[in-house]
Amino acid sequence: MRDHEVAGLLDHAVATVELPPDFARRVITGGRARRRRRLLLSGGTAAVAVAVGVLLGSQLGPVGRGDGEAGGIGPSAVVDVPAGIVDPDGRPVTQAQVVAVGRVGTETLVLVGREPHGAERAAGGRAAEVWTAPDGGDPRRLSDYLSYDLACVDGDAACAAVRATGSGLGVAVARRSGGRLYVLVQAPPGRTVEVVAAGVSHPVGPAPRGAVAEVVAAEPYDEVQVWASTADGQRYRIPWAPGAVLTD
Repeated sequence: MRDHEVAGLLDHAVATVELPPDFARRVITGGRARRRRRLLLSGGTAAVAVAVGVLLGSQLGPVGRGDGEAGGIGPSAVVDVPAGIVDPDGRPVTQAQVVAVGRVGTETLVLVGREPHGAERAAGGRAAEVWTAPDGGDPRRLSDYLSYDLACVDGDAACAAVRATGSGLGVAVARRSGGRLYVLVQAPPGRTVEVVAAGVSHPVGPAPRGAVAEVVAAEPYDEVQVWASTADGQRYRIPWAPGAVLTD
């Protein structure tokens, strides 16, 4: 690609993304000073892509943060399970044991599936341990037994129909961290999630491995609802389990 073609692409970026008016001249002049002509010509298109990508990224904000103040951290933002989290037998957890994982403030929250108690197992209930791993610190168990997926809310017919399929309703946990309130939610594949807090909607999207929404609410049990929608349009609430609102 020749210099004038590089300049043309950069000028187009200037017109569409509002780069500085002399951006094209500075890129070409600086490139000549730093490297031979052959390298400049081969890298011109990449320079456009990087410049436009950085500017667009700054307009969109961090991945998964939506429009800024309070948005879902989407499941596309993969969160690794921190080292040091173990199952009830003391062995490192496997990916298959993880119900949900997500970044919550300055820590990672992990729900590890465990065998439900006899009566709950017979009723189709599910259970998990809840772990937190602060940045730069050792993981610790916040709850050794969280029972969930046992009940629908207010006789919700869609909720009962979904639960009857055996795939589960999903699970939601609220965590206060650094003065903020985060909701970690998981729903089986093929469903999308929305968190409503004090009347404000926070679309989360698919969350088969867990996703997080930061919300504003004083009393999560009363003011926060977690909704899931199936592909065929059924919408139901994921009920709060006893002990699902976590505080230190």
